[in-house]
Amino acid sequence: MVISTQVQIVSIGNSVPLCDTIFTVHSTFERVANLLYSGGIVSVVTEDIGGGPNNIVINGFNFLNLKEAQIINDELILNDTKIFLSQASKYDSMINLDDSKKTTFLSGLQIFERVLVKHAHPLSSVFLLDDRRKSFFITPFEKNLRNQLDTGVTEILNGKLSSVSKLKGIGFGFTPQGDDLISGILLAIYVYQLLTNYSTAHIREEIYRLARSKNVISDTFLYFSAKGEFFERFKNLIHAFFQDKESIINATMQLLAIGETSGADIGTGFILASKEAFKKSTNGGVLIWQ
Repeated sequence: MVISTQVQIVSIGNSVPLCDTIFTVHSTFERVANLLYSGGIVSVVTEDIGGGPNNIVINGFNFLNLKEAQIINDELILNDTKIFLSQASKYDSMINLDDSKKTTFLSGLQIFERVLVKHAHPLSSVFLLDDRRKSFFITPFEKNLRNQLDTGVTEILNGKLSSVSKLKGIGFGFTPQGDDLISGILLAIYVYQLLTNYSTAHIREEIYRLARSKNVISDTFLYFSAKGEFFERFKNLIHAFFQDKESIINATMQLLAIGETSGADIGTGFILASKEAFKKSTNGGVLIWQ
């Protein structure tokens, strides 16, 4: 066993198991290793990916070479490298907002939407925010996908929660676009609760129930979105809404760096659901998802 002086641990999420746990390596990438255990997924990631409720953030390890992982006696062991979890800071996945910040939030949301439309991947679901982007979908497969995403989201925004099942599992990416859109919608409904004091727990629980699938990675993101727990890049974006335009631009570009289209898709779902929720609120109506 090697106690590494080169691997540095940065933070650990509140949902990472601290009891003895043996993981199965689910998938590895240059900056992420996803570890499967009976309670779900733990992701070991680099610092540029950032914190999350189920993330362990480290620097100095080659994830592509990872074969074995376990936690024993408060130590993370990757292959033959031992990393002390007690040296990590705790990542806080929650955000604190109240109704006094509603106006500033909505102003930030407008800037976020403009930056997203300008810079998102051509085949992301940002076409739902800007019809001109529909022309980027050229092949029959792409056009069919575009239509499926459009129909599913439109029906959900019109109050038909059952159409969540039309979105789950469809689209490009390691986490399919439909799932990312649903995650964004869930986060928006949670933020709406914070800014209005209107309880949305029952709505988020129902959406998550309908959205669950056999894709353990997508299901993990959906689970935390339904709980109102934020990964660092999206949390930074929300905080940027209350700073300045440059901060929102920088945070948006960081979000867009998640996957090929994932960041853009989550952002799209967040914008659409936020606008719909606050439109109903402004007009004196009840929240459409009951």
